[in-house]
Amino acid sequence: MKKQIILGVLYVLLFTSCSGDESIVLINVDGASNEVTVNPSTQINLKEKAKFKIGAAVKVADLQGDVNYSNAVRTHYSQITAEYEMKMANIWSSSTSYNWTSSDYLVNYAKNNNMEVHGHTLIWYNSFPDWFKNAKYDSIVFESKVKIYITDVVGRYKGKIKSWDVVNEVFADGGALREEGIIKTVFKDPIGFYGRCFQYARAADPDAKLFYNDYSVVLDSGKRAAMKNMVKKFKAKGYPIDGLGDQFHYGNDTNKQTIISGFLDLASTGLLLHISELDIKVNVNKSDSYVFTDAETQKQAATYKYIVEMYEALPVNQKFAITTWGVTDKYTWLTGWWHPKEYPLLLDNNYNKKPAYQGFLNGLK
Repeated sequence: MKKQIILGVLYVLLFTSCSGDESIVLINVDGASNEVTVNPSTQINLKEKAKFKIGAAVKVADLQGDVNYSNAVRTHYSQITAEYEMKMANIWSSSTSYNWTSSDYLVNYAKNNNMEVHGHTLIWYNSFPDWFKNAKYDSIVFESKVKIYITDVVGRYKGKIKSWDVVNEVFADGGALREEGIIKTVFKDPIGFYGRCFQYARAADPDAKLFYNDYSVVLDSGKRAAMKNMVKKFKAKGYPIDGLGDQFHYGNDTNKQTIISGFLDLASTGLLLHISELDIKVNVNKSDSYVFTDAETQKQAATYKYIVEMYEALPVNQKFAITTWGVTDKYTWLTGWWHPKEYPLLLDNNYNKKPAYQGFLNGLK
């Protein structure tokens, strides 16, 4: 296919080959020409190709302190999630006060850059502030305080935050209710309490999508069964829930068939599904001598492609977003929590696209 465009003293001829590559030929009026071949797949960005939201977990300090980081977020992503700054302990300063500084900044950043915000997270066993835990409330006062908190936070951002992880990580490995935290010691029916938290969020913003979020969901059949049973109880009680999130902190060596089998089981709920905290570990053995070779980059790219293709196979009405837990290998929680030699994300330390980025892109329809 040939197109001709006249730009001032240049004739621009655009040829599209059968392979999809495009040759741009610049011809001066004196007949001189130069040709440049462009592969369109290397030019399009994730957010431009995807038909659902592409999210990234971000931190205010990085957005404010590194212009390259902020540029990368704006370029590649259509949604942001606060990595930690919207958790209860960071917002709820005391029984009578809130700290909105960081959450307001992120919401305004998203608005100014035509992005959406996924709120993370309203209730997490590990994020009740110390003043609240030390108060030793009984179940009635405990829930009344939490209701006020949810109402105030969700209400403040009504129409500005499009979705929320209302509750995060209720279940331990295997599917039992967590022993950690204070909720199980306060409530005889913790699941009922969590369901009412969804009700409070719905009342504060009827249009926001409400999610339950957890880790290792597609790998842990016991946890997955517990989540599905919780969804059934919610529906029976009339508690609202729109979607489920699996964090997808998996390694390059994770069995792909196990992932897809578990994912299909999760999809059987009919709810929206969110791959909510995606990163792919490559140094799976925590080796001090690990080298991120070209072969390793290609393996990681293939894993990203497989996961995205799996997600694309969902019915359209179950696709919500894929969110990477970070933007660049320069800033990733895994170098502190897992191993310093870890390279789990789509952009390298210098914000160059890794093969993982192309793998993700190729997995999109």
